[in-house]
Amino acid sequence: MAEVNLTAAFSSVPAGDAEAIKRLLVETVEQIARDDATFSKAKLVFTESDERCGLTAELDGVKKEGVPLALDLDTLEDAQTSAGARAQLKEAIRLYFRKVQGK
Repeated sequence: MAEVNLTAAFSSVPAGDAEAIKRLLVETVEQIARDDATFSKAKLVFTESDERCGLTAELDGVKKEGVPLALDLDTLEDAQTSAGARAQLKEAIRLYFRKVQGK
């Protein structure tokens, strides 16, 4: 299993919801690592400010994409209960990871 380290900062999300979002992100990245087997270490930084969210990643020490992945707070909340929303989130992160790796 991949080693996933997430640093997260929230400004307008209650603590309980913030923990659920962090858990969702880590689980999603772990699933991508298992499915794709293209990285073994992921360092993630997630920020939320006034419901605007961004995710940056370094995979196995590689970070070729400097622009954060913009994520919608509503999508993150929906992905906690909806398989369709979770699949969309997973695919968005997967495509971002390809950019991070320069693929």
